[in-house]
Amino acid sequence: MRLASVAALGIPGGMRSFLVPATLSLRGTAFAGPLKYILAGAAAGELVADKQPGMASRLALRGLSFRIVGGALAGNALAGPRGALATSAVAGASAWASHGLRAALAQRLGSDLPAAITEDVVAIALVVVLTR
Repeated sequence: MRLASVAALGIPGGMRSFLVPATLSLRGTAFAGPLKYILAGAAAGELVADKQPGMASRLALRGLSFRIVGGALAGNALAGPRGALATSAVAGASAWASHGLRAALAQRLGSDLPAAITEDVVAIALVVVLTR
């Protein structure tokens, strides 16, 4: 894959930290063995946990670091160290941008749940298109 295509995976990676590595593992592109199922479970769990009222911000240290590390792992698997750097940088930027977009959408809709579900759909659609 070209570096720009690999880096673009950071966009959905900034929205959902485990989505890109899980998709790559389920498609047989990276992360084989038991890790495949661990990543899939983590991605599914994140989709549920994200909707909980007590969930910490994606911009908190833990949430942001998961997104950056997930991007780095995916980028490295597809394009080596340059891919890791590019994808993790885009994931970090996407975390900030998607946080702001979701907050604005939640304010407009009057609730965070529809905004969170919309973000899930966008992230999943992006990762499907970008990993074809």
